[in-house]
Amino acid sequence: MTNPDPHSAPDADELLRLAQQKPYARVAKLKHNGRRYWIKRAEVTPLRFRLQKGNGAVAFRREVARLKAFAAKGVPVPPILAETPDMIVLTDVGKPLTRLARRASADEFQHVLSLAAVALAQLHAMGVSHGRPRLRDICWNRAEIRFVDLEAGARLTASRLRQARDLLVFLHSIFQNDPDISACADGALAAYGGADHGQIIPLARRMARWIRAVAFLATPLIRRDRMRGKSNSELVALADLLDFLS
Repeated sequence: MTNPDPHSAPDADELLRLAQQKPYARVAKLKHNGRRYWIKRAEVTPLRFRLQKGNGAVAFRREVARLKAFAAKGVPVPPILAETPDMIVLTDVGKPLTRLARRASADEFQHVLSLAAVALAQLHAMGVSHGRPRLRDICWNRAEIRFVDLEAGARLTASRLRQARDLLVFLHSIFQNDPDISACADGALAAYGGADHGQIIPLARRMARWIRAVAFLATPLIRRDRMRGKSNSELVALADLLDFLS
């Protein structure tokens, strides 16, 4: 009997069989024929939490439908290789940029971050929004950028305000991830600007000014986090972002 070709298209039924053997987890890794895949399941929500978090099965079906719709529009998201009503198997699309930030050289990370910024601008040019394009929700496989974990804020028909919010979330994630990479924000914004046909950057700057108008209320908390040297502080990252865009 010959061994299966690791480069051939995976068999959906086999992937589902292997996935169903795994113990329940909302997200789990699956290896098969030398390849890595990801299993996503509907969240099992205890009855007492449903009023707060909603029905996990319904939310999962919305997530799957959103993923398929974005893929059909040409947005670079992970392909669904196999599915059941409460589970999908996705191809692995590389490492999240948060991991790359820790392991890559400064030049390599700047290059990939610029590619991610261009990909975000191209996503916006399609008229859509991601909803939460943080570095951990953007992956690189040494060939292409892919966006993962579309949130409830993702829209197939998005306003420019939603797209400007996307850009702010992306930039904020750079400042929050690691102070050593915050210098990459200039290159990322320039890369986005080169593909910004919707004039999203000026709108994002105006939104930053609106935020600054009320951000002074958080000044004591920002000072506290700075004095404590709190890593990954959302408030410190926000203050740095507003300074960056001013």
